[in-house]
Amino acid sequence: MQSRFSSSFHFLDDAKDTYLTRLYVSLAPSLMRHSCIPNHVSKRILHLHSSTLCMVVCSTMVGIAACSQPRWLTFHFAAANETQLFTGIAIGSITTCISIAAYQHGYSSIASFRRMIKWSYRIGFKATLEYASVQIAKSIPWMRKKINADILKEKEKTRIQCEKDWNDLLEPSAHENRHLSLPPNKTSFSDLLTLLKKWSLSESSLWDNGQASGAIYHGGSDLIDFLSKVYGLFCVSNPMHPELFPYVRKMEGEIISMLINIFHGDSNCCGTISSGGTESILLACKSYRDRGRDLHNISQPEIVAPTTIHAAFHKAAHYFGMKLILVDIDEQSGAVNIDDVKLAITKNTVLIAGSAPCYSLGLIDNIEALASLALERNIGFHSDCCLGGLLLPFVDKLQQMGKLHGFDDSNSPLPLFDFRAKGVTSISADMHKYGYATKGSSCIMYSSSELRHYQYFVSLSWTGGVYASPTLAGSRAGGVSASTWAVMVHMGEEGYLEVSERIIRTARTIRNGIDEDISELEVIGNPLSSVIAFRSTTPAINIYAVGQALAIRGWHVNSLQNPSCLHLCCTNLHTKDGVEQHFLIELKRAVEEVKNFPEKYAGGTAAIYGMVNSLPDVTLLDPVAKGYVDSLFSG
Repeated sequence: MQSRFSSSFHFLDDAKDTYLTRLYVSLAPSLMRHSCIPNHVSKRILHLHSSTLCMVVCSTMVGIAACSQPRWLTFHFAAANETQLFTGIAIGSITTCISIAAYQHGYSSIASFRRMIKWSYRIGFKATLEYASVQIAKSIPWMRKKINADILKEKEKTRIQCEKDWNDLLEPSAHENRHLSLPPNKTSFSDLLTLLKKWSLSESSLWDNGQASGAIYHGGSDLIDFLSKVYGLFCVSNPMHPELFPYVRKMEGEIISMLINIFHGDSNCCGTISSGGTESILLACKSYRDRGRDLHNISQPEIVAPTTIHAAFHKAAHYFGMKLILVDIDEQSGAVNIDDVKLAITKNTVLIAGSAPCYSLGLIDNIEALASLALERNIGFHSDCCLGGLLLPFVDKLQQMGKLHGFDDSNSPLPLFDFRAKGVTSISADMHKYGYATKGSSCIMYSSSELRHYQYFVSLSWTGGVYASPTLAGSRAGGVSASTWAVMVHMGEEGYLEVSERIIRTARTIRNGIDEDISELEVIGNPLSSVIAFRSTTPAINIYAVGQALAIRGWHVNSLQNPSCLHLCCTNLHTKDGVEQHFLIELKRAVEEVKNFPEKYAGGTAAIYGMVNSLPDVTLLDPVAKGYVDSLFSG
């Protein structure tokens, strides 16, 4: 049997002397004590330590011991008959493939391996086998070449189709005024302004009716005109030169101070202005990475967060050489289990993060419990309030003031999400969302200047002189900071409370409408913010097909995955008279149409996400996604 097995899985022979083999052999004695394998069989297995079989059997034992669910791998050697043994080896081979993938991604600890096994348990035997098969195929040169060739074809098809879609959105004047090289002659201000006003009006027609999710958070013409004028006054300013632009420096300092006050920070709190939520999160992750390296000599820093954490944390991990450990949420409530977070923490954990709310489901993580855990373990905690930053604080006040009567929990304060929660050491908040500032405005706040210093970059030996920079960018647009300061002072607490009340009433009306009137859909969890995520309650309704049907009706909602759902992010535009009811009517019609004519929506988004969900290894789509990004920069 051993020779039969080895000939079928000879590709593993080369790995006999690798780290994994040594790891399994060294761990085998202790693993056997925690598995369901009898002692006399354990001793026989240990004698096979030089063979591939030992590697596979040991990997099976790792699965048994690490997963702490021996009933999943019902692998008993008591009778030691051939059928049971071969079944165990087959399961072991799959576990081995997963463990190889785990090792390739740097998962060498038992805790990390346990998460991989739990992942396999969750997706099932067939999906695990498919994933393992793809990994095997990618390791064989001629198969890898064939796979890569097919993927490149799909990438090019995606790029071409996307470029066509972008061009279809443009009116004829855009094609007539196409410049792929610098024009030889000057063009007058008046001609350009006439053309650009035409393009601006064309763009605004795509969103000003309140049928887009998020993107435009205020949209009032008076505010847009005001911000444009303020930006124009400071369009040449650069915060990098405070000696030339002292008022921009003053305004940035006051923006940070106002935000710290909104988020209940104390006199030790501080912050910096950034270009957006992604940069704020990148800066925070860099700070914790460098702090862990400096204070605790951590060379392989890890971030622990729920799976619903923003993609910017994935980007930070990619950019800064960190490992992002994601903890699953409950499928029904959307909440993360604190005990699972505890299990994910290792000696390399430098940061735990949560969202208030998360982008996908609009749910507020249990920030208080997560931050308390971080404090207990002496780990930093980041509260990502990029989306809800200048909405949730005012919703909290509205609920305490009793202004949201007529809704569930309308008079209860929101769960803590700011510096009031003990253990919160940093917060990111975007002013260009519900702060209604010009795009490119965010803030990263810290509980101490010591932590903020890890964000900075300093070069003392540059030939241009001493160089010190607070953020990723050097030069920045002072006009953005000036317009941010202006809109915050213009709105004041009174203005933010007024707009926040309108938005949250609209969001909760839509939420109640889905729950009460569209039985084929259900709202996920208990959203207390402006984002309402909903999914299908029946296999007969493909939720992505519902999104396509809405798009045909002029409604642009966001398609999400894991879980498969759609969401509408409510903004000030949705508070216009009749918009919320119009959305509910069109949503119900979309559901009915998908139910009656499912074949009509078999392609498009429904097909794309169907393919993604069916792929055993989603990384195969990485080049295709890059093809989409390529299309954004075509002339």
